Amino acid sequence: MKLGTREAMVVSEVLRTNSSIIDHYNLYLNSCQDQQLRSILDRQQRHTMDTFQRLLQMAQSHGIDTNRMPLPTTMTAGMNNQQVTTGTAQYGNQWSTPQQYGVEQQQAFTGQAGMQYGTQYNAGQGTGQQSAMQMQTGMATGTGTMLNDRVIAEGALMFHKFSAETNTTAALESAEPHLRNALTNMSRNCIEMSYEIYNYMSQRGWYQLPATPQNFISHSTTNQQQYPTQ
Repeated sequence: MKLGTREAMVVSEVLRTNSSIIDHYNLYLNSCQDQQLRSILDRQQRHTMDTFQRLLQMAQSHGIDTNRMPLPTTMTAGMNNQQVTTGTAQYGNQWSTPQQYGVEQQQAFTGQAGMQYGTQYNAGQGTGQQSAMQMQTGMATGTGTMLNDRVIAEGALMFHKFSAETNTTAALESAEPHLRNALTNMSRNCIEMSYEIYNYMSQRGWYQLPATPQNFISHSTTNQQQYPTQ
């Protein structure tokens, strides 16, 4: 494979994933009712937007054609879908830790350690109180039914899990050191963001581990000895 072709392919996938996350977070923010969750989503969306722009700049500086890569609607609105650039890409150590997510820990949740994304992203404080009807069924509108907070949190969690896998695979497939470092740190940040969403859900009893089935068959060495060998 021609040098740079693999990097162009994996970076394209990462940018597409981040673009989708940013756009879906707009939907989530429009439907979210809990103030604490809204604060988390807003902080994570702004972080993802910043990361998207930085990676886009780096790809362009490496000669990767980004003209056909989809941009988030928040970046194309009012710009006739023209490509967006915000400056020269940063290299080396400056990009080895881009906007690190989860550098500091704080007691954001009762009895659990929450993750702080950086001084520029201060978590808002919400009461977390919401009516049972809103939390379970969402709020009806003239155009349909808004997503309820539990569905929103589930979606955000799945996005970050998938994005962490995509970024990790991209880093493993990239031989260019600056791109590899950036993708590695993006994967780590996705892990921290998913952990923040998990803590939020766990506090509300929305993420419970299943109980071990009573008739669960363990294929241990002892059980295997009960079966005849071929």
